Amino acid sequence: MQTAFEILLAFVAIYPVITAALWIAGGVMFRAWEERPGDPELEPAGGWPGVSILIPAYNEEAVIATSVRAALESDYPHFEVLVLDDGSSDDTEATAIEAAAGDRRLRVLRDPVNRGKAEQLNVGFARARHALVLVTDADTHMHPHAIRYLVARIESSPVLAGVAGAPHVTNRDGVLCAMQVLEAAAIIGLIRRTQSLTGRVGIVAGVLGLFHRDRVIAVGGYNGRMATEDIELTWRLLLAGWQTAYEPRALVGMQVPSSLHALWAQRQRWARGQGEVLRSHMREICRWRNHRMWLLGLESVASLIWVFCLGCSLVLAVLNVLFDQPFGSFGVGLAWGVAISVVATIQLTLAVALSHPYDRWDVRAMLLGPIYPLLFWLISATAAVNQQITALIRGPQDRGVVWDIPRERLDSTSP
Repeated sequence: MQTAFEILLAFVAIYPVITAALWIAGGVMFRAWEERPGDPELEPAGGWPGVSILIPAYNEEAVIATSVRAALESDYPHFEVLVLDDGSSDDTEATAIEAAAGDRRLRVLRDPVNRGKAEQLNVGFARARHALVLVTDADTHMHPHAIRYLVARIESSPVLAGVAGAPHVTNRDGVLCAMQVLEAAAIIGLIRRTQSLTGRVGIVAGVLGLFHRDRVIAVGGYNGRMATEDIELTWRLLLAGWQTAYEPRALVGMQVPSSLHALWAQRQRWARGQGEVLRSHMREICRWRNHRMWLLGLESVASLIWVFCLGCSLVLAVLNVLFDQPFGSFGVGLAWGVAISVVATIQLTLAVALSHPYDRWDVRAMLLGPIYPLLFWLISATAAVNQQITALIRGPQDRGVVWDIPRERLDSTSP
């Protein structure tokens, strides 16, 4: 029994160090080979193709104007903007039209029924006039050059089906928001840089992503039963033989949850969605013809196992303190905590250095670096146990997922 506990604790201790080392190495390699901050976007050989921008919206009156204006102000020669109004009960449609100020590049497609984000995006792909389709959220605002960087990246390889943009947090007041600034840089940014080196970015997220329209339609579009429809679509594109990439210079400002309740709801949905994706596709990923996805699948499964083991180790630590049980040494646990803080600080330092050309506010959030891993690991572990394991067992729901997300009015228009 003691040996089993020691193995569990060793896995909990070593796994984050290994993954941090991989992400750090991947981030450095991507910067050296793929990323040139400040370099102008290169026009594709055939010129700039047309792009359709999709903005799904449900009761987004408070934020939709900023998103629409930012999209229409894009420095790109040929594009249209489609606001996909998913049966809003507020003035989302009128606010979007007013924000466009008569710009004919905007169309509002209003559905009187709230069918869900995935279903509206499928309508958008079907009604889009261009072969390249960009998806973004209603509470975001794109950088004027974001489309050019995304198009240049997707046109650089015939095997790419999607390219993920780089989200940056805009609502930065408070500890929770500051920690999510760190998360966007130290976790999301480094992971996507590393995955992009293999051509298999695990999520072309709805916050900002560019797709080949015909390739998305060929795999069936978004699945409305999935809690995280963007992850599931990305995995189906990869399973179909296409690749995905990351473009860190394609900036988009986004809101993040500013309350613990909202953050918890978000992480539960993410955990549930990851579990549904694993349940739906893991058997197919295990086949030899999809061996190029083994690393992505292994990382997803290992992360789930790790958060479960982390929860177990915390219970054992409490038992050790309260009842003096032989479930590991408190001193060893304290030493591990210090070591993890050091590793996290190194990772954060590199991540902030990589993102500094795009977002110079990140440096101030470094003061939260030592406590950042503990808080978000605990939240992730609890959400995984609460939702991901259940979703892994049950799979996606039979009914479609609808959405109603409270928004804070946007005051800034620059990512």
